[in-house]
Parts: sequence; C-alpha cells; structure tokens
Amino acid sequence: MVPDDYLKWGQVILNGTALVAGGWFYKAYVENLKESLNSKEEQTKTALMNMNFWKDKSAELEKKTPEFVEKILSDRIKIREEEITRLSEDKDSHIQELNIQRQELSVLKSELEKAKDVSRQAISIENYFDDDTFDKTELEIEEMGIVGVDSGQLMITDPCYIDSEWVKEEFENIRLYKDKNTSIIYQYEKDFGHFDDIIIGYDKTVNELINDNILERLETSSEFNYSYKGVCAATFSKKGFGELNYKKGHKGAGIAFGTLLGDGEYKVYAEKYNGEIFRVYIDLI
Repeated sequence: MVPDDYLKWGQVILNGTALVAGGWFYKAYVENLKESLNSKEEQTKTALMNMNFWKDKSAELEKKTPEFVEKILSDRIKIREEEITRLSEDKDSHIQELNIQRQELSVLKSELEKAKDVSRQAISIENYFDDDTFDKTELEIEEMGIVGVDSGQLMITDPCYIDSEWVKEEFENIRLYKDKNTSIIYQYEKDFGHFDDIIIGYDKTVNELINDNILERLETSSEFNYSYKGVCAATFSKKGFGELNYKKGHKGAGIAFGTLLGDGEYKVYAEKYNGEIFRVYIDLI
C-alpha cells in the first residue's frame, strides 16, 4: 500500500473518530437540553400548583369577607323579592308558598344586617391594630350552634357561678298592666287568661291595647337576683332585660333577656378575626 493510501485511510479514521466524538457530544447536549426542559416543566408545574393554591386561598378568603357575604345575601334577597312579586300576582293559589318566601326573605334580610354589622365592627376592631397588620379578609362570621328555649328568655353567665351563687326562690308569674285611660290595673291570669282576650270596655285584644300604648306594663320587682325568679323579673321588666345580682347584692352575676318569638331554638354566631372570637351574638328571631 502506497503512502498516499495510508494518508487516505488515516484521514478516514480521523474523520470517523471526529464524527463519533461529535455525535457523542451532540447526544450529551441533547440529553442536557431534555433534562433542562424537564426541569423547566417541573418548575412550571410547581409554579402553576402554587398559583392555583394561592388563587383558591384568595377565593376562600374573599368568601369570608363581609363584602362578599353582603353581595351574596343581596342577590338572594333580590331573587326572593322577585319571587314574592310573581306569587303575589296570583295570591289566592300561592298563599302557603308566598308565606314561605316571605319568611325566607325576612331571614335573609336579618343575615344581611349581620354582615353589614361585621363591616361596621371592622372599623372599631381596626383601631386595635396597626395599619400594616390589620387584614379585613380575616373577618368572618361562623355559626356556633343553637340554644333551646322553653321559658321565652335566656341568660348569659359564668357557669362557675351556678353552684355557688344560684338562689332557689319561688316564682310567681305576676304581670300587671295599667290602663292609662281609666287607671285600672289588670293582672295576667287573673283578669285575662290570654293576650288575645278582649278587655271589658274595649273591642281590642290585650296585645292590641299594649301595642296602641293604652295598657302600660308595670314593674313588679326591681330585685333581679341570681335565680329563676330574678331572671323572670328582669325579662318581664319594661326594658325586657336586666343585670342579675350576686348573693351579696352587687351586680354582675349575669344578664337575662327575653326572646322575640318566645320558645324555640335560636342560632348563636361568632364574629371572628384571624380565627379568634371577638364577639358573640344570638339571633332572637
């Protein structure tokens, strides 16, 4: 083989080696690109997951804000009012359904007032925080549960007082009403048995005379002891509530008040900021 042939074969071998080396480097480059793309895809997926998480979190927090609740309740009230208008056009055949819609409308309006109250309360709460720390989205209303009522009244107290401060007193259901026109005093269960009874000399019921400010409720006791008798005295008073006394006579043992609709089950709500309860109220309707 002549020297030129050696040179040719050497060149071929060198070119082949270069191609193999280039191919290897190209393969390594492609693999590196694939790994880089996979890494980017994972980062993108992670970013999307984080974005969706915070988007859901933001939506969840938004739903807790009083403004969001107000909007939802306002929309529901509008629907109920439109439904009542429609039903009223053919009232005779929709009396029961109409009454149900009106009851639901009343409840929704009550809930709307609560939501607005939270918004107003946020202003007073904000005074306890620096502008940088107060977050209105952390305000929320949570239903705590229900409380049963069989005496038309409720009491707020520290449970540790029940064993040590509660007094057993005989309860007398004495309710007196004075006629402003005649100064005659009527006693419940003596002069009339029910508030829808007609009083002699009038063509109206006791309830109607009370509403017309003809019959005036008289105070039967100003002593609101920490007892069932004391609770009744407080709720039967003109104010409809009263502070209960400790055995030593000073106030603070509890607060008693009447319910608007008498016996039943009443919902209790907590107003919370950042997960902490700052106010509790009872829906008495």
